[in-house]
Amino acid sequence: MVRSVRISLATKCQLLFGAAVILILSAALGVVWHRMQLLVDEGQQEIARQLASAWVDDKIQLGAFLQPVERIEPPTELGEGMTLSLIDKEDFDLAVVHDPTLDSVIEIFQMRPERQDDFRRKRDLHGQAYYRYVRAIRKSDMAHIQGGVAAGFKPTLEAPGFADPLEKILLIQLHAQLPARQLMLNRVYLIAGGLLACLLAIGTFWFITTKLILSPLRVLRETAEQVGRGDLNIRAEVTTGDEFQQLADVFNDMLTTLKKNTDQLQGINKSLDLKLGELAETNVALYEANKIKGEFLANVSHELRTPLNSIVGFAEVLEETLIDRTGPVDEKRKRYIANIILSSRRLLDLINDLLDLAKIEAGRIEINPSPMSVADTLEGLLNLLRPQASKRDIELVLRVTPNIPIVQTDASKYQQIVFNLLANAIKFTPERGRVTLAAAVMNHPNSPADEPMLRVSIQDTGPGIPPEDQQRVFDKFTQLDPSVTKTHGGTGLGLTISKELADLLQGQIEIESEPGHGATFILWTPMAINTDTGNAPLMPSHRP
Repeated sequence: MVRSVRISLATKCQLLFGAAVILILSAALGVVWHRMQLLVDEGQQEIARQLASAWVDDKIQLGAFLQPVERIEPPTELGEGMTLSLIDKEDFDLAVVHDPTLDSVIEIFQMRPERQDDFRRKRDLHGQAYYRYVRAIRKSDMAHIQGGVAAGFKPTLEAPGFADPLEKILLIQLHAQLPARQLMLNRVYLIAGGLLACLLAIGTFWFITTKLILSPLRVLRETAEQVGRGDLNIRAEVTTGDEFQQLADVFNDMLTTLKKNTDQLQGINKSLDLKLGELAETNVALYEANKIKGEFLANVSHELRTPLNSIVGFAEVLEETLIDRTGPVDEKRKRYIANIILSSRRLLDLINDLLDLAKIEAGRIEINPSPMSVADTLEGLLNLLRPQASKRDIELVLRVTPNIPIVQTDASKYQQIVFNLLANAIKFTPERGRVTLAAAVMNHPNSPADEPMLRVSIQDTGPGIPPEDQQRVFDKFTQLDPSVTKTHGGTGLGLTISKELADLLQGQIEIESEPGHGATFILWTPMAINTDTGNAPLMPSHRP
């Protein structure tokens, strides 16, 4: 890539102003130069015309035109460097041989009778400049000359007649060394004056650009460079009394405001650093407390479950002893024992959920992959929950695509996930509703790897879940419908545990639902757990 050449503003101004001065002075001096040349040429033409008129008047008086044509030298008093010749029409060809350009002049005189003379600037064989003046003498002129000699008056040659033939030409050559020297001297003075004016203009422009324009800009640039290096205490000192000073004042005000804001931010940052230190200490303490809590719950699981299992067992024994007994007292005892069993089982479920969640958070759960039949597992879970669904006349439907291969996963964890999702669907499905459990093998649309996965969906006909609450249902102790939970019980941990277990199985749970049209929970898991990646999920998570 070609890098552009960087030119400073000072250099640009000096180059542009210098070029403008040279261009303007060159144009002005060029006009004067050309006009001077024209004035010299016009002066020489007027001298030649006056000389020709004087010579013709003198020869008319003497009757020289009646004599044979010969070369006539000018009088000495007319000056040196001048030659005058009178050429008859019979000698035109001879004259053209010596000066070929005369041919065109003679032709013009012959074609245009009104043309009187011709003046041109030429150079001789030695390169010396001279002026040539040609005067036409026509037949009418000769008649006037003869009449003037006879009558004694002076004829004029200003208005030749129409179709007046050319008789003679008067040729005057002016070798004007003096005008040339004067012209050269004037040009020398003109060039010297132009150079002096150019230097003065360039110096003036340099002073203006340097002192009035570039100097304040340099101050502002140096100030900006110091600010860029972190010095906010510097100020731009510009006292030009114009827009540059106004710009410097605005720049200084901006620096003052920036310094004030920077000091405030530094104070806030120090305060935030202190707060962050306190929060870090608090987080460490919370982490330690949470870790201790998780380890405590994981270690005392046996001590918590054993008494509850004993209470449930003895209550069931008492319930069996009262089956065949009747009477008001026995019926009351049966009701009390049923409440004890129901409450104990709910408490046992709560403790089991809390212990499972504590083990997951404490990292105490291990994944043991083993072969699992998808169809048999799902059918067994439906049969396990069918009595609970039959009490509310809820239809359970199983749809499994044929030829689903055996998958390698942790069967107990997988069953716990599907069991929680099925129990949740039955809980929120109204009476005479329907829960559909389906399984198939397909590719996940958002999976980066093009590998088939096991898709298990649980669809119910319940009230549905609003879109804004679909991710919140996986939070701990979250209950979107307290009325249903109050009726059927629940801790709000089932979906949380299912989500955590799905992550451990390198899968994920998705929700498709609209309010009033039921909800569908979709469990995606790989066909075989990749033990090289540990517990890292293979699927992209959609949780916020």
